[in-house]
Amino acid sequence: MTTLDQKQSVQAAEGQAIHATCLVVGTKGILIRGPSGTGKSALALELIQRAHLKGSFAALVADDRVYIAEKNSRLIGACPNPIKGKAELRGYGVVDVPYLDTVVIHMVLDLEAREEIDRLPEEQAQTCELCSVKLIRQQVPKEDHLAALRLANALIFTNPVHNY
Repeated sequence: MTTLDQKQSVQAAEGQAIHATCLVVGTKGILIRGPSGTGKSALALELIQRAHLKGSFAALVADDRVYIAEKNSRLIGACPNPIKGKAELRGYGVVDVPYLDTVVIHMVLDLEAREEIDRLPEEQAQTCELCSVKLIRQQVPKEDHLAALRLANALIFTNPVHNY
């Protein structure tokens, strides 16, 4: 088996690789999506820090690249081995952070332009489907990190996890 075949076999076993950041806060797995440079890592690290200040458990699962796969009607997020426990802070470099290998993902935060976010979103805009698993979805403004943090905290700490 060639190195490329081995790599593809590992990827197939671990799931589909996507450009995102994944973390857990309390018991909720969170996937943060958005274009490069929109603050996925910064938002994840800030959510982890704030959870710790509240006395809640929080840890990174993966930064920049996440393997996702459906298992028993749940979406599982996992980190590629080379980047476990690492997060990139733009303008600073790569830092070591507490991490978990895998998590059940319950919700998605999508970093988007403020003008693309409805003030009162329709119900179908508040969910998304990944690997045939329906998840809670929250759009957060990529230009306003404080507003993104407030929306993310509201979703994490006030919404129950739904099984669709």
